[in-house]
Amino acid sequence: MNTNEIIKAIDAHHWDYEKEWIPSYIETLEEDGLRAIKNPRLNNVFSNKVVEFSATDPDCRMNKWRKVKTFFGENSFSLWLERSQSSLLSPLLKADGYEMTDRYDGLACMLNNLPASLPQNREIRLTDVEDEEEIQSLVEVSSTIWGYQEDQYGKLFDQRKSYITSPYRKGGYILARKDSKPAGYSNYRYSSDGRTMFMNGGGVLPEFRHQGIYSEMVNFRLAHARSKGAILATCQARQGHSSPVLKKLGFKQYAEYDYWVYNR
Repeated sequence: MNTNEIIKAIDAHHWDYEKEWIPSYIETLEEDGLRAIKNPRLNNVFSNKVVEFSATDPDCRMNKWRKVKTFFGENSFSLWLERSQSSLLSPLLKADGYEMTDRYDGLACMLNNLPASLPQNREIRLTDVEDEEEIQSLVEVSSTIWGYQEDQYGKLFDQRKSYITSPYRKGGYILARKDSKPAGYSNYRYSSDGRTMFMNGGGVLPEFRHQGIYSEMVNFRLAHARSKGAILATCQARQGHSSPVLKKLGFKQYAEYDYWVYNR
């Protein structure tokens, strides 16, 4: 794969979902240079987001921004923008009370460049989430890490269960345990053509950090991807957090993204 193909694969993790699984209530806004996703049942900035905003003409940029705000209405949303897109849109975002709170690296790993066997820490137990007890642990761990409100646990549980039990799913969730206690989670999904694994998210509870759990979850997914015949693994990784770890594990940087949220 050339560099442009790899960057497209990194970008695609926001929208290359299994069409058969996407709930009917999910709304999308798609036109040339503009992509946004809205989940009206989950009013959080992780579920409602703009993932592409490209417009060099100032009037076009303003019109697209009005469309975005109308599309989301009262729903909170975030923007994950490639650096050049972010720079052009930043004056409008700042004027409307948005703040760039994080920066992410667009990373990819060619799976044929990995060693034949990857390290394994036997003190850490990793499992694909399947049953309701594991789904509940997944929701609790991820909600603690990302600050989801407890009144959304039920909706998150239903959403995760719907995906995990779907015959159309091309991904899953990994639950990490140490000393029999849930310690972290991660998730993955394969592209429509099966060539790319999207490593979409993950984290470790504060009391279990710096114990090799995150690296173990990365290696687990890379081995899984290679066993399924994928050739590439991609991730949008937070600078100063997961990005340095992933680079040590063989990922290379191909792009950079700004993360914007409303801050008034």
